Amino acid sequence: MSFSKDPIRIVPRMLPRRWGRGRASSWCATAERPEGAIGEIWQVHPLNVTAAGVHLGAEIARDPRKTLGELGRAPPSLRLLITDEPSDPLSADAPVALWRILESPLDGAITLYEDGAARPRQVRARRDDLLRVPHAARLVLPAGMTALEARANFASNNQPSPERARRLLAASERKHRNAWLRDPAMSVELWTLPEVSFLEPDGETCHVIMALTPGVSIDGEALSRGDALLLPAQGRRVVLTGRGDQIVVAYPDLIPTSIWKLPHAPKPAALAMDPALAQSPVLNAAAGFAPAMRAAA
Repeated sequence: MSFSKDPIRIVPRMLPRRWGRGRASSWCATAERPEGAIGEIWQVHPLNVTAAGVHLGAEIARDPRKTLGELGRAPPSLRLLITDEPSDPLSADAPVALWRILESPLDGAITLYEDGAARPRQVRARRDDLLRVPHAARLVLPAGMTALEARANFASNNQPSPERARRLLAASERKHRNAWLRDPAMSVELWTLPEVSFLEPDGETCHVIMALTPGVSIDGEALSRGDALLLPAQGRRVVLTGRGDQIVVAYPDLIPTSIWKLPHAPKPAALAMDPALAQSPVLNAAAGFAPAMRAAA
């Protein structure tokens, strides 16, 4: 089954905050920066503007069937929090929210105000820690922290929310596809890319993709660290490049999707019959990389 809808490139929305950092140049390097210290960067949210100049929410509403797919579930939102001093309380107003600590001082701890709790509590927050936060909790991030939040916008009704915020056990991230969270409302994964791979939407659900490292390209278009896009459920096949680089992928479903395809080397006869194919840098890279991928598997 083939689809034709293009990926939706999203313009990061940067918000100045009293507790933000004056220099956040390593994130979304090509985006326009407002005056003041940047404390929040929304990568994906209905109020973000797309590269075409349309609000993402309006773009989805134009053709929800093709964008959201058969499941009809809204895509997760992504935002970065960057602190130079302790933040104001940050609301976790989502049915499911997952926080990944990207940068933290050695003694870093998040202060949690949980709904109904008599007093706040401290939760250790070291680099690469994962923290699942329940609805209506509030967090205060310490100085010197960078954290990525993925929040579900689809509310499932077949699993209760956790009563308290809890740290998740981080599995080894040496494999190509690593799950940070599996929940009926949202899955969040870390992908470590080969030289060349492909994304082939299956029509079932949309995916949100954010570059975690600066070497990622989609169809030859480079993504800065922190840049994001929405891959529609009925999107066309796209080429993903960036050997050893990493992306965060989030989608509103519990079951792992199978849109990520590793390449197969083109046959020598096909290269001989098609000079344009033989000169393709993407397929030439795939030809050299596929045997290594098969050996690794």
